[in-house]
Amino acid sequence: MALVACAWSNKTSKQPSDWVPRVISSLKTQQKAWYDENLAVGRKSDWMLTEPNPGASPEDIRATEARLGVRFDEKYKQWLAHVDGWTAFSGGGDLYQLANMSMDSPEHKVMIDTFREYSIQPRDLEMDSFDNLIIVGGTADGIQYVTTGCPEPQCASAPVWEIQNIEYTRFDSVEDFLNRKVALAKAVVEQLKNQSK
Repeated sequence: MALVACAWSNKTSKQPSDWVPRVISSLKTQQKAWYDENLAVGRKSDWMLTEPNPGASPEDIRATEARLGVRFDEKYKQWLAHVDGWTAFSGGGDLYQLANMSMDSPEHKVMIDTFREYSIQPRDLEMDSFDNLIIVGGTADGIQYVTTGCPEPQCASAPVWEIQNIEYTRFDSVEDFLNRKVALAKAVVEQLKNQSK
């Protein structure tokens, strides 16, 4: 379960989680702006106005860690304490509820099989093994959002990967991943505004 980029700290549980409400607000604002731009040209996209699910309890987080055999990093736990799943949180992307995460889902098997078919090695994604990859979200067209958890009892953050077939993009943490989704939504809104001029 080792992960090279996971930085351990004795104070990780005391890290402020005020970044989470800010990111939630930014995502909702950009989704609404995207919806409004679509509506202005006659596309009604009500599915874009979804709300995040309520956060998970510490007990639910610990139970999911035990079920999956991993330890989530502190930043991801901060996010989960506010949001336990969010359908269409960024365009067509979903973040899964803890109850829907599994190490033996069909998506997980296909992803690992694809890696093997194309000789993608764990070291290519900065890890020792693919055994602990956790799919935390994805899109209907096959993009998966994954993380790995911590190699130690605690770590401040762990990378998130956006994977489509054999293409993958690394984000330093769940916070970085979500901030990039906010930036992407802003860019889409700006592009839609420019097209409508």
